[in-house]
Amino acid sequence: MTHMEIKALENASRAAVWTEGYDGQTHYGDVLKALTPALFILATATVLMLVIL
Repeated sequence: MTHMEIKALENASRAAVWTEGYDGQTHYGDVLKALTPALFILATATVLMLVIL
């Protein structure tokens, strides 16, 4: 495979990702669902540190 073919495949895959995934809206619900486990872990760690004090 030549350098030009590799470059063309990389550019094609990047374009496909952006055009398929972008719909022009901000999905706050999805962001909150993604952050929930991290927020739970941080809250638990905070409570445990306060108990230790």
